[in-house]
Amino acid sequence: MLQRLSLYWINHLVVRWQLILTIAVLWLGSAWLKAHYGQDDSNLWIVMQQFLLIIQWVIIGLFSISLFTAVSTWLFFVYKVKQKQIDLQVQFGEGQRAEAGFVKLIMTLSGSVIRPLLGTIRARLIFKEKRLSDVILLDNDVFKKRGLVRQAIKGTGKIMLHNRGIYDVEKVHLLFCDMFSLVALPCSVPFSQQLYTLPKEQERSKVSAQPNSTEEQKYRIEIPKRVEGEYISYKEFESGDNIRRIVWKIYAKSGQLVVRIPETKDPYASHLYFYASFFEGMDLQQGVFDAELLNMYKDKVRNLFEALEKNGYDVRIPQDQEIPKLSGMSDKKNELFQITAATWQKASPPSTYVNVGKAAFVCLSALTPVSEIEILVRNMPMNVPIVVVTLSDSIPSPFQISLKDIFFRAEKHPVDKLRKPWFISPLRQRIQKNEVEIEKVLKVRGNAWMASAIIIK
Repeated sequence: MLQRLSLYWINHLVVRWQLILTIAVLWLGSAWLKAHYGQDDSNLWIVMQQFLLIIQWVIIGLFSISLFTAVSTWLFFVYKVKQKQIDLQVQFGEGQRAEAGFVKLIMTLSGSVIRPLLGTIRARLIFKEKRLSDVILLDNDVFKKRGLVRQAIKGTGKIMLHNRGIYDVEKVHLLFCDMFSLVALPCSVPFSQQLYTLPKEQERSKVSAQPNSTEEQKYRIEIPKRVEGEYISYKEFESGDNIRRIVWKIYAKSGQLVVRIPETKDPYASHLYFYASFFEGMDLQQGVFDAELLNMYKDKVRNLFEALEKNGYDVRIPQDQEIPKLSGMSDKKNELFQITAATWQKASPPSTYVNVGKAAFVCLSALTPVSEIEILVRNMPMNVPIVVVTLSDSIPSPFQISLKDIFFRAEKHPVDKLRKPWFISPLRQRIQKNEVEIEKVLKVRGNAWMASAIIIK
């Protein structure tokens, strides 16, 4: 928290380290020359002194022009913002959502916006709790159609949004930088928007599940499901059957007269209830690892959800917690958003959350106490699969490297800084111990297994 706040306020500093370094180098260089040649009355020193004087004034002149254009364009922009004559537009991924990772961001400033001479305008999104996004450089001009008048400036880039969840944008922070990047004049533009990042897609799994028998013929669906008919089943020809339904290809091969059963559609079908519990009993206490464990678990839940959809049923995920609503988002049920917005919770353990009469598939995390899993294994019908996602391997080991890492520098990842602390973490040891106990409990049941944190099998 302290590190995040310090980074936020450092971003408001006007003087950059380049200015301090430049002044220090010029002062030290000048002091060194005076110390070694200042007492010399030779013609060489007189010429050198005049040359240094010219360089000094040229540098001062360039710096003055650079600073003047930066300050003047910044003051003009601040005035326009106060007059509400600046329009800001932000396009994020697909609009309001994107998959976690590097997310495409397009930012447009419309109105009277002038860049400093040979300088730049840089922008950052400011999220809730003073979190900063990566920098976007507004370096493209937007002109009117068939015109030469610029109406806006635009920047396109990618920002890292690693955590799967909701991001509340509170404002956009702009920096007017001069041509030498000696100063960065800040200005904040009010902007409010809610964005969310989906769990990452993984290699599609093959998971079979059937709706619980007690749910059949209870819920009407909008599009009736085909239950039998042409290309599904046949019957022998009987008196009164329509001869146009005779399958002549079968008759030619076997000499048997069969007819296609007229297609019927059932206006009712069972929903497949997928119970994904976010209960944790390890007392994470908002530690440094809880967010990454949650990220990995959400990825696995999404993977299972999409695999279950392939069974042809309407998959529903009962909530084990209250899910916040996003502004501008329709009221239509969105299971992917439900998975995205979920957090670890302690109020609803699996033994009370999972309805054994409805459940068609149950997914738990390795943060679930063994006692809770024992209750489910004892009460759940044998035809209902139970999957427990391991989390001890969610954060890779610091000793885990690939062959390409030997020859190429690996791309930096937000999880890299957690590898060493996680390897020696007491929490990891507790989770490993819990996973061993869970595996013993699941062995007594045929339709239950542990799922790797890397790939759901």
